[in-house]
Amino acid sequence: MLLYIWCLDFIIISTAGMSDNFFSFYLLPLAIAFIMFGVGLNLRVTDFTQTFKKPKAVIVGLLAQIVILPLIAFAINAFSNIDPIYKVGLVLIAACPGGTTSNLVTLFLRGRLALSVTLTAFNSFLILFTIPLVAHLSLYVYEGLDKSIAMPVWETVANMLLTILLPTVLGMSLGHYFSGQVIRARKIINVAMTLFLLFVFLGIFMFESAGSGTISEYFYLIIPTFALNAIGMFAGYLLAWKVGIENRGRFTIAIQVGLQNSALAIYVASKLLGQPEMAVVAIIYSSFTLITTTFWAFIMKKYL
Repeated sequence: MLLYIWCLDFIIISTAGMSDNFFSFYLLPLAIAFIMFGVGLNLRVTDFTQTFKKPKAVIVGLLAQIVILPLIAFAINAFSNIDPIYKVGLVLIAACPGGTTSNLVTLFLRGRLALSVTLTAFNSFLILFTIPLVAHLSLYVYEGLDKSIAMPVWETVANMLLTILLPTVLGMSLGHYFSGQVIRARKIINVAMTLFLLFVFLGIFMFESAGSGTISEYFYLIIPTFALNAIGMFAGYLLAWKVGIENRGRFTIAIQVGLQNSALAIYVASKLLGQPEMAVVAIIYSSFTLITTTFWAFIMKKYL
């Protein structure tokens, strides 16, 4: 399980901002859809009905991701002496809610999977409005630029439908109508997911990673990015605890806050804002947060 989670995270970051090559343009979305299909096999309709009957966890999760985490990024920047372009990058990564990887970690730690997928789906729509707003504000505050961006609406919606919603629904349908067969085939499916992701990973590494360069010179950015990850997770957990959400919901929300969509942040910085160096913050963030988020969430699950 951890192997293919790590591979997925690495693949997503390695391909962000690259040209439309075969592995990254065709096989990567297919790999993500396959992962969400596997997640769907572990879900039932009742999981979502229970989530929406008591929507408090969804509201708190969205609040923690969309509002609180960007505010934490602004607060960290107030005490940091990093260059303005990286301050914008820190706010930008905070404004890009977690994607597929957060669903996998939630599955691995046996959190509230329906809550995790629900937050991912809602955020896929909300970012159409929140990212342009937060990006505009951070550019104005730190670089003095009055620049607006627009997210590609139909591309974003289509991506969410094809790689998240439809594969999840298909997995749930098969799990409902063929539950016995699915239970017996689950190990085989997990192995197939691992092998497919390894295949995509090796293809990207061998054929598409040339010229990607090194980021070792930017390691000092680990301090603000680590602070964002740790403070954000515990802020989300404490907010959920304060309003009476049970432990599984609390650490699920913390996972969603901790694992941001680094590939999206890289795309916005490189393509929409035209500042590729800004994307370094997202790359640094993604280099360790899978490990730290899983660690903190495990601590929250067992001891808090």
